[in-house]
Amino acid sequence: MKLRHYETMFLLHPELSTEDRDDAVEKFSNIITKDSGQIVNIDKWPLKKLAYKVQKQTHGYYVVIDFGAKGHTIQELTRNFRLDERVMKFITTKLDDEFNLEEAAKKYAQKEEKKDQSEESSSESSEGKEE
Repeated sequence: MKLRHYETMFLLHPELSTEDRDDAVEKFSNIITKDSGQIVNIDKWPLKKLAYKVQKQTHGYYVVIDFGAKGHTIQELTRNFRLDERVMKFITTKLDDEFNLEEAAKKYAQKEEKKDQSEESSSESSEGKEE
């Protein structure tokens, strides 16, 4: 069975320690890699204010995992998200029917490069306004 390209975003409870958040991310990463899945990137966001309350909370930690996996891995991942009390909300999106680790890593690197360039240009333009 071939791997498909997925992206999962989940929201962790705001009262978790750094160690607890890392344990949760490691748990879900292990579920992905256990059955020949391959992780492209794990993006851990700092504490963010939510647009609306989720489980009576106004803040939370987002984690985005870009990976390749088989279909039944997604079922197991979803089951574990529902059982884990640290996870307040989650969504998994299929990005493509075929997954190539090198190609996905290359696309991610290009996206990060564009992001860095746009941040540099915006900081340069704001410096020009201050003078």
